[in-house]
Amino acid sequence: MTNFWLASMAMWLPVILAALGVILVITLRWFSYKERMALIAQGLAPESKGTAERSKTLLATGLIVGLVGLAITIALLTIGVGVWLLFGLLPLFIGLALVLSALILRPEKPKAAKEAPLEAHTTGLAQEAVGVERDQAELPNGSGDGETEEGEDDEDQPF
Repeated sequence: MTNFWLASMAMWLPVILAALGVILVITLRWFSYKERMALIAQGLAPESKGTAERSKTLLATGLIVGLVGLAITIALLTIGVGVWLLFGLLPLFIGLALVLSALILRPEKPKAAKEAPLEAHTTGLAQEAVGVERDQAELPNGSGDGETEEGEDDEDQPF
């Protein structure tokens, strides 16, 4: 008896795996759609990815695809140079294209403002301290620590 079962399984395995991958992608997109519609129904705005987050995702995807393509190319080079190298070179160059597009589309970083001199920081702190002293002086009894005067009842105080 020959092994026709094994040969047919080896032939259909990539087709089955590709179909399962497509089903997984469709299912994930469906759940994302349902989540978005539920947020809209509740009156909430669905969060959209910012350009920085999209750029990071694109960069990560490009690195993964490119490195997998490089690994396949190196593995196929052990056989020799031939048409079969396209199976590794295609993902390699697709990954490189994704990395380049992520680098081109990434948002610019804002230019950092020069730090103000130390004197400006200390004068700001001094102004805050004066403001706190002024607020404490405006309290009814003139003290900021919450002490009551001798003639007042503790029941009249809110705290």
